[in-house]
Amino acid sequence: MTFEMGKDVRHEGKFFAMVVCWLLGNGCLFAWNSMLTIEDYYANIFLNYHPTRVLTLVYQPFAFVTLAILTHYEARLNTRTRNLVGFSLFFLASALIIVLDAATSGKGGIGPFIGVCTISGAFGVADALAQGGMVGDLSLMCPEFIQSFLAGLAASGAMTSALRFITKAAFENSQDGLRKGASMSIKYYIRVY
Repeated sequence: MTFEMGKDVRHEGKFFAMVVCWLLGNGCLFAWNSMLTIEDYYANIFLNYHPTRVLTLVYQPFAFVTLAILTHYEARLNTRTRNLVGFSLFFLASALIIVLDAATSGKGGIGPFIGVCTISGAFGVADALAQGGMVGDLSLMCPEFIQSFLAGLAASGAMTSALRFITKAAFENSQDGLRKGASMSIKYYIRVY
């Protein structure tokens, strides 16, 4: 309990709200970080297409253009709907990675590579929707909320890297180990979020 200008102000539920903000921040980048950490798998099946470079080059323009459009129409948009659409798109794109891999049985080719690039573009759109909206909403609230959200963004990279190390080690000696490890990383994201 604190006192501000003679008023009794209660901060009930602040810790829980900070945890939720951290989870939302983690959810914003966990899917994209998972896509980046399984690039060794994509480099193995898409030998001629340089996925380690191309996926990021596809992601960035979609994120930038979407963010520019959202910035222009900011006053007319419902930020909560924007956030929900962004997080839903993260979930759907993550599920589509698994569906695409299962449908193609982990085979390379231009068709599956275009599908992966399309999903990468969807991650860019989702990131612009969710991350931009969350930063905008939380910046108007308690400063600890935006700090917690940004800490969640940072933690997502560490968590996905640790998860990828674990899955690579677990499936290192198995047949088709890269594919199994990559699939486990994405499936973990879908289950958690």
